[in-house]
Order: sequence, then structure tokens, then C-alpha cells
Amino acid sequence: ARGGGDAADTTTTTTMMTTKTSRVMGHAPREKPIAGERDARRGVGATTTTTMMRPAAPGGAVEAKRAFAFDTLSPDQAAMSARGRKSAVSGARDVNNVETREGATASAALAEELAVKVRVGGEDALSTFRSYEASREECAAYASNSGDIHVVILGHVDAGKSTLSGRLLYALKAIDDRVVHKNARDSKASGKASFAWAWVMDSRPEERERGVTIDVSVKRCVLDDERQLVVLDAPGHRDFVPSAISGAAQADAGVLVIDGAIGGFENGFDAAAGHSGQTREHARLAKSLGLNTLLVVVNKMDCVSYDRERFQHIVEVLTHFLVDDVKFTNEQLIFIPVSGIDGANIAPDRSDSPEALTSWYKGPALIEALRAIRLPSRGEPKPLRMPIADIITDIRSLGSAACGGKIEAGSLSRGQKVIIAPANITATVKCIEIDGLAVDFAPVGTSVDVGFSNLDPQHLQVGSVLCHESHPIASTTEIEVRVLTTDVLRIPILRGSKVVLHSHMLACDATVDALVAQVDTLTGNIIKENPRCITRDQSAILRIKTSKSVCVEPTSVSPTLSRVTLRSGGKTIALGAVTAIWR
Repeated sequence: ARGGGDAADTTTTTTMMTTKTSRVMGHAPREKPIAGERDARRGVGATTTTTMMRPAAPGGAVEAKRAFAFDTLSPDQAAMSARGRKSAVSGARDVNNVETREGATASAALAEELAVKVRVGGEDALSTFRSYEASREECAAYASNSGDIHVVILGHVDAGKSTLSGRLLYALKAIDDRVVHKNARDSKASGKASFAWAWVMDSRPEERERGVTIDVSVKRCVLDDERQLVVLDAPGHRDFVPSAISGAAQADAGVLVIDGAIGGFENGFDAAAGHSGQTREHARLAKSLGLNTLLVVVNKMDCVSYDRERFQHIVEVLTHFLVDDVKFTNEQLIFIPVSGIDGANIAPDRSDSPEALTSWYKGPALIEALRAIRLPSRGEPKPLRMPIADIITDIRSLGSAACGGKIEAGSLSRGQKVIIAPANITATVKCIEIDGLAVDFAPVGTSVDVGFSNLDPQHLQVGSVLCHESHPIASTTEIEVRVLTTDVLRIPILRGSKVVLHSHMLACDATVDALVAQVDTLTGNIIKENPRCITRDQSAILRIKTSKSVCVEPTSVSPTLSRVTLRSGGKTIALGAVTAIWR
């Protein structure tokens, strides 16, 4: 009875707590269904209270197995089973990895075998042209002394190069009085009256606004009865030396303009601290790029009243530098005093030359010296090579895909199929124009504008080369060059040094991959193999890797497409030529 009373008290207390809790919660408590009721709701069937209260004996009813799932794997068994499956998969994966590594090793060996490049230079490079057969017109062009003479105007900034070029074109009747008066009127209205003659060449708005030549300006005129003169006015500012390099690369001869005014020559030539003249650099570029004739024009002689002693002083200093340092010969140099602003000593008749000059100077005028230039022999005909100097988009007659450049080898005919390297794209020549006139044939040494049919303009890039369909130029990313370092080199050239490579019209980043040898500057004999570094005023053979495919050829094949210039930090540190390529 006592036990029953305790149970009754407990039941009463639980009921009171539940009632109190339900009042607080605001609803009646819900009873949690037992397992049997859950199974009944799911349609499993009713079970007894005993079955729901405790597990069934082994071999009991199906309902007990269904409730407690003794027929499934225990957690330990599941872990062991999963571990076994993982080991099996890992073993299979190891087998696959072994097979993959073996395949990768074989692929790497094949790639290494294919990556072995062959050095091509000298007679090996010439052997590819022995089967070339030139046309009759092409052979006649190689044998003729007529054709275009390309002359680049070099010199320090503000030496009067553009003014001299404008006067030269006027004396050769390439421009008329109407153009002269228009430029004089416009330059005066802009507050730059002294730039009237310079505006003949500097036609771009930014050039006229700044008063500085930025890009190479090209003008064509008649030089004599047989030849035409192509004037390439190169910029003199040190920021635009790459443009000067591309202009000099197209030239057959050079005109080095010197500022004859007091202090002008010194600022352009002296290498002392505080001076940044470009006369020395431009002279070295002229020699390294194969210009065998250099007219040294001492301009602004009117500023010194055509003083003979001033002219002789400049001649002595420059002769010592050009002959002893740059290695020009005396026969390759001609010194001419002129005044671009006054037109003195430019035309052969010397009608504009004052008596103060004619009283002591008996040499040739500028035009007479230009007419005396004779081009060296071009040798045997070779397949077409035309570096692209400009992409043309504003001449409707040429079409949407057009370019301009100078034919360095071979010839070009309308309807001819050519290859654009290094893109290796074949195109058909639709039209050829020389100074705006359509022609069917263009010989070696001619500057032309070429339009193509069925060609995407994006395949045309400055620095690419048009070449013969059957004898294309080989593109490469590794070249061997022989160079001479300049006196402005401050940090020695080491393996891994970064440079900018310039050759004909192209410019690209490059890395010195190996220092092959240091050679004697005069004899060319090897002094030391695999030197640790190359310092200033030394000759060396370098192996260079370029950041992109370039189109160059060894000196034995093409003197023009072999000239290279290495620059670093905005300065020319080495000049030379390609001796071999790897392909």
C-alpha cells in the first residue's frame, strides 16, 4: 500500500507539473509516439508493447531485425570495408600512375629529341639558294647601276635635319612654291616661323606641335636622269633612337648633320657629364648598319658667319672619331658646310651661297655629293626578301591589307604568291605602287607599297618579312651574333642579361643565353672561350634567345637582314651581325 501511495503521489506530481507547463506554453503537451505507432503510421504493422520495450531474442521476428538492423555492418566493419576499397583503388591508381609516368618519360624524350636545333651559317645557309632561278627582269635589275638611292638623315636633335631635308627637296623640285608658302603661313600662325622648311618633312600634328621629329619621314624625288632619291628623315632625340635604327636599316648612304653653331657641335658630340648628344651613337649606327658612304654636313654655318676655322675644327675632331673609333675610311667621308635655313651650298649652282663661303670652300655642294654616290654590287640574284616597315590603312587603291617596305633581295610582281614570315601565311600580291603610281614589277632596292588579296590584315606586322613562296626565310628564336660593345656600356654583359634586339624593322626583347667567346677586335681571332663577362669596347660572339620568332639571316646570306643592334636602358650597348641561326 505504501508503494502504491508513493506511485500515486508521483503520478499526481507529474500531472500537476505537466498541467502547469501547458499553461505556460499555452497548449497541451504532445505525446511522443512510440516505435510501434510510428511503424503503424508508415504501414508497417502493429507491434506489441513488449517488443517495443526491449530487443527480441536471437532468431526473433522480422520486426525486431527491422527495428534494430542487426543484419547491417557495424561501424568498425564499415570502416574496415571502406579501408579495403580505398587500398584497392589506390593500387589501381598506382598502376595507372606508373603507366602515366612511363608515357610522360617517353614523351619528354621525344620532345627533347625534337628540340635539338641545328646551327645554320656560312655555306650551309647559302646552299638553300642554289636551286633558285631568277627571272630575266630580275637579273637585269641586279646588273644595273640605276634604281633608288636611299639616304637617311641622322644627327643630334635640333641640328637642323628636317630643315635641311626640306631645302634639299625644294632644290630637287620635289615640292613647289605653293607648299613652301603654305608651310610658311601656317608655321608663322603657330608661332614657329623658323620651322617652315622643317614642316615639309614633319607633317604629323604632334611633330609640328612639339617641334621634334618622332618617326621616320619618307619623301621621294628625282636625283638625276637614271636614279631617284628616297630621303629618310630620322629623329634625333634619344627617346626615338629605335626609329632612327629602322630608318638607317633601309638606307644605302647616310647624311650626318652637325650643328656648326658655337656650343651646338659640343652639345651634340661631347660625352662629358651633362651632355646627352646623339652624334656619336648615330655615327656608330650608320657604320654598323652597313652605310659605306657618309656625308658629314656641317649645318648652321650662317650662325658663325661661315667661318673657315670653325669648319676645320669640326672636321678635325670628327675625322679622328669616325676614322679611329668608328672605322670609316677617309674615302667614305665627305665634309660639306651648308646653311639649311638660307639654302647655302645645297644646289649645284650655289646661287644661294654667300661669298663668305664660296671664297674658301671649293668642294661639292650637297646635291653634287649625293649624285656621286655609287651603290656597291648586289651580287647574284637571291629570293625575295622585303621587311615590312609600315602597315598602310589609308590608301584605298591598295585595299584593307597593305604594307610598305624596301625590297632587299629578289623582286616583286603583281599576282605573285608570297609568304609572310614568321606567321607563315601565304598571300597573293594584288597591286604594287611606287610613290602612288601602280606598277606590275618592282626590282631589288625599290621602296614599294603592296596590297594583298584574301588576307587578314592582322597577319601584317612591322618586322615581318615578305619572302619567296618556294624559298621562305627561316624564323628562329636563337641566333649567334658577333658584336662590338660601345663605350656607353657600364654594366658588363653576362649570361642571362636582358637586352632589346633590333634588326632591320623588328625590335623584340631578348636574353643573352651564352657568352661563346671573346674575340680580337681587329683580327677576329678567339681570345678566350666562354668568358664570364664582356665589358665595354670588346668584341664577342654571343648566343641570344629572343622572346618571339624573328626573321634574320647570316651575313653570308643577307648583309641587310643580318645587322643587329643591342640596346639596354635606353642606350646602344653593342653593334654587330648575325653569324648563324638555330632552327
